[in-house]
Amino acid sequence: MQSGQEESQRTGEAAQRSAGSSVAAAGGRAEFKEMLVSLVDPAGLLDMEGCGRTAALMEGEASRSGYAAGARMSRLLAGIFADIDHIAGMPVEDGVLDHAFVAVRHMKGVLFETADAYRDGRDAEPIGELEEAGAAVAILRAEADARGEAVRAAGGPPGAVLPDSDKRHIGKACRDVLREIIERVRAERRELGVDPIFAPKPKMIDDCLGDADDPNLSVAEWLDIVRGKRDPEEYETIEVDYDMGGQQGKN
Repeated sequence: MQSGQEESQRTGEAAQRSAGSSVAAAGGRAEFKEMLVSLVDPAGLLDMEGCGRTAALMEGEASRSGYAAGARMSRLLAGIFADIDHIAGMPVEDGVLDHAFVAVRHMKGVLFETADAYRDGRDAEPIGELEEAGAAVAILRAEADARGEAVRAAGGPPGAVLPDSDKRHIGKACRDVLREIIERVRAERRELGVDPIFAPKPKMIDDCLGDADDPNLSVAEWLDIVRGKRDPEEYETIEVDYDMGGQQGKN
């Protein structure tokens, strides 16, 4: 009888440990998601060192909770942040501002989509996308270094090789230019009364139809209108000026 009671107790303790482990794992994954969403703001402001520290915390939390995919994502993000930090820290005079723009676009595309999913309560593990982004940013870093070395080796006044649109930024690091643009966009969004960080998502066609004068139109009917397949009597004939190859006329 005693042996049966001991076995039952051990089974209960094992179940409690398993339940506790599951709760810890769920909590660790939730914490991981919160930290990833928090990356969007400093990433937008190009605080890559801060992003790197957060990515390290994310990896630790994912590892402790047994979330292998999260740990992998964290390491990939850390590598991307380090490469972008390197490019963004280069002077505009090196002729690598375009490299910085493209690198940030690669990072933000994956990061924002994943953060959007987490904010909506959806799961997302874009390991493949992060691997592709990391490889692309690594190439951009190598190209930026080669470009900077070539510009410095050629000599001449600072910024001599820059297009006119970039010459006004001479004396700044690439991150300063990017930050100015991002902050200007966010200020415009604040004036519009929308989220300055997570821009409103574009409306789907069904949403647009709901705003139409005739909300009862189906998608098929809407497409018929666009394609010119409705009853000809419903159209109004108008004259339109056009210019094709320098020739003008009326239709």
